Amino acid sequence: MQLFLLFETAAGYALFEREEYDEIAGELEQVQGAIKDFERFATLVKMKAYQPFKTADEALENIFAVSRGEVTETLQQFLQSYLPKVKSQKKQKFQLGIADKLMGSQ
Repeated sequence: MQLFLLFETAAGYALFEREEYDEIAGELEQVQGAIKDFERFATLVKMKAYQPFKTADEALENIFAVSRGEVTETLQQFLQSYLPKVKSQKKQKFQLGIADKLMGSQ
């Protein structure tokens, strides 16, 4: 199963990809620790896509929405553009990791 990680910044959205993701291994302390060290993190994932915000207003709108756990049209279009197409939830062959659990329910 593929794992994608969404990273939100004040400059834009980034999507990282990790192939052959093992859910059980993701719970190990050593795997979680690797995420905190950039050099180790870079060996675990590759950048799939990056979309900078076009204006300061767009950046503010998106960052405020993320802080409230809301998905903006910009974020939705970004994810639809770069995540694999899904016909049904049962056939989904990837997971999307996000930092905010409220946003995950949308």
